[in-house]
Amino acid sequence: MRASLAAFILAALLATGACLQCEVCGGPGTTCSGDLQTCPAGLDSCGILLSEDTEVAEERQRINKTCLTSRECKLGYVSLKFWNGKTLRFQKFCCVGDACRTTTFKLPPADTKPNGRSCRGCIFSFPGPCMEGTIECTGAETQCYYSTQKRGTW
Repeated sequence: MRASLAAFILAALLATGACLQCEVCGGPGTTCSGDLQTCPAGLDSCGILLSEDTEVAEERQRINKTCLTSRECKLGYVSLKFWNGKTLRFQKFCCVGDACRTTTFKLPPADTKPNGRSCRGCIFSFPGPCMEGTIECTGAETQCYYSTQKRGTW
């Protein structure tokens, strides 16, 4: 009788699945705190997205903590450079349990050393035609992204 009761309880637990809970919050800066929320089906990881938006000399950092897929954890570090000195850097970090609340995650330092590569493009000014220009690549930047959804490599 005990064996069948244990089997029933185990089957019930397996049928309901393990419910992943992640801290959910967001805002300016590099830290936030929020409530634990049960992740919807298909979202099997807790994640933190750190981003940094720099325009001229002003730097804005933002953090978002949420549920996501383990596939999204593989995104890695992304650095985008736009015209007029604007940059956007971000990275997703995946974590489990208390590590999501207690570990401090940081973006790697920006590498501003030119690497000899560049991207040609067009700045749209409204009203008027676009102005052609060049963006110099820095650090490990190796690809150009065009608004027509095309990507160029060297």
